[in-house]
Amino acid sequence: MSKFKNYITEQEEGKEDNKDIQEKIAEFFSNNPNPPDKEIHAMAKRMGLQPDDLETHIYALLGSLLGEGNAKKKGFTEKDANSKQLEMGTKVEMEHTTNKILAKRIALDHLSEIPDYYTRLKKMEAEGEKDNE
Repeated sequence: MSKFKNYITEQEEGKEDNKDIQEKIAEFFSNNPNPPDKEIHAMAKRMGLQPDDLETHIYALLGSLLGEGNAKKKGFTEKDANSKQLEMGTKVEMEHTTNKILAKRIALDHLSEIPDYYTRLKKMEAEGEKDNE
């Protein structure tokens, strides 16, 4: 495990405050998708943190979004996924984000469990639409 990951793990263990910090970070970035550095520093000050400490929390949150998940645990990569399913999945998951990298990560997680997840989802949605007619 890297020094950084060890540090983050130590910071996460036993500190309920870190969940609150991560929630504030998520809310901040949801409302300010591309903030200048001075806004990050101002946020740190409001939270009673040093900017470097807040940045460490931001990196940890980003790492957990991109570096974890079922696909990562299973070693399932783009090469393992059906390319059509991955393309479908990335488009579907763009409903939840404007970031194609994150959408693809979510799609890979689903495909690591059910190889034709997005074909099944499309079929289920079509059946749901028929039921609502």
